[in-house]
Amino acid sequence: MTNEPMTNSKLTAEQIAELQQYIGYGAAWLGPVLVGGQGCRVTDIDGKSYLDCTSQAWTLALGYNHPEVIEAAVTQARTLAHVRAGFPTIPRLLLAKRLADLCPGRLNRVINAPTGSLAVEAALKLAMINRPGAHRFITFYHAYHGSTLATMAASWMGTQTARLGSPGRFGPGVKFLPFMQHFVRVPNPYCYRCPRRASSPDCSPECAAPLRDTIQRGVDGPVAAVLLEPIQGNGGQIPFPAAFLREVRRICDEFGILLIFDEIQTGFGRTGRMFAADLAGVTPDILVLSKSMGGGFPIAAVVADDRLKAFEPTGEDVYTFGSNPIAQAAALKVIEILERDRIPEHVARMGAILTRGLLDLQTRFPQIGDVRGPGLFIGVEIVKDPESKEPAPVEAGRIVEEAWNRGVILATASALPNVIKIKPPLIIQEAEVRLVLDVLADCLKLVFPRP
Repeated sequence: MTNEPMTNSKLTAEQIAELQQYIGYGAAWLGPVLVGGQGCRVTDIDGKSYLDCTSQAWTLALGYNHPEVIEAAVTQARTLAHVRAGFPTIPRLLLAKRLADLCPGRLNRVINAPTGSLAVEAALKLAMINRPGAHRFITFYHAYHGSTLATMAASWMGTQTARLGSPGRFGPGVKFLPFMQHFVRVPNPYCYRCPRRASSPDCSPECAAPLRDTIQRGVDGPVAAVLLEPIQGNGGQIPFPAAFLREVRRICDEFGILLIFDEIQTGFGRTGRMFAADLAGVTPDILVLSKSMGGGFPIAAVVADDRLKAFEPTGEDVYTFGSNPIAQAAALKVIEILERDRIPEHVARMGAILTRGLLDLQTRFPQIGDVRGPGLFIGVEIVKDPESKEPAPVEAGRIVEEAWNRGVILATASALPNVIKIKPPLIIQEAEVRLVLDVLADCLKLVFPRP
């Protein structure tokens, strides 16, 4: 290979294979080299177009290359592209005010961060500052909060999981276990596989009993905070019932523990409301945001109750790229468009069409064990048999693979790989939803042929 600069169009298959050796993998190599996108579609280096139902890790709320978001970022880049975290800028000030206006209750103190994982860490540090002497945290089975040392400790990644396909094997976080001693996990609500076989989702006291018991008897030392996703993402697209979240809020208040909502995946319209907290009518003490907020630009934020003690201006929580004006300008435009175009309402309509279509497929294919999730935060659980509910991760993987072959990008949940995630850009239109359903029907026929 020569040292001549290469554009996307000049890369051959052989050159791509050679260049891959320079990639230090932290995630799986998912598929073809992507070169461009518009709306809900992305194009690979061979010119094949895909309808992307992953929104590139759920970040592209308004799709690929939304012209207004790109223009806002370019305009800011030409004006002021970067400042260190201590300097205020117009985008930073305006974004803080917009987030304070959007978030419920007294969540109006904004802390900037460059990524979701670091924002979760900031939330954990903030909790310890406000609960002096408390260094323990409670999270839930199947939780995912990031890939830093602390956030991996809070997640499923240090446990034995079905994800790895072989009993007794641990998740990818196990090699970092010496750093993971301050987190305790409790069972999460999982209505499809409820161990009590409850017939009603309004079973909050019973479902939250393990949390109360753990706070009282299962933690060595005081608890600083309970950290949760109102709807678990990587853990299987599992919604936490509103009644359960209200009970968690009551328990936290009873014991003087802070409640942190990780809405990195659910925030900014994906559930049909601006935040999942709005669906449940529960206000946490700390709200963590990222992904969809930036429209593809790296940005995150912690929004805290203004009664909490803030960080000292001594470097307790500061990042070189933590307050990037370009990303903040993009985020301001994303929020403007979400509100102006009533995107959450559109999400609710498209999500209802998608859910009805999936439930119709379930009547034809009983291997669809469960269809769940509000808005465009959809999980489809694939099982071998609807009675035993035995997970079918191999079959789910085949469905995803066949969908890719047909030009629809899907994914499976990391901790529960028999769950297919369908989380397209929020601007998806009905014709595109129908296409996704048609492709899924074809894939299901192939994977589960009838006698």
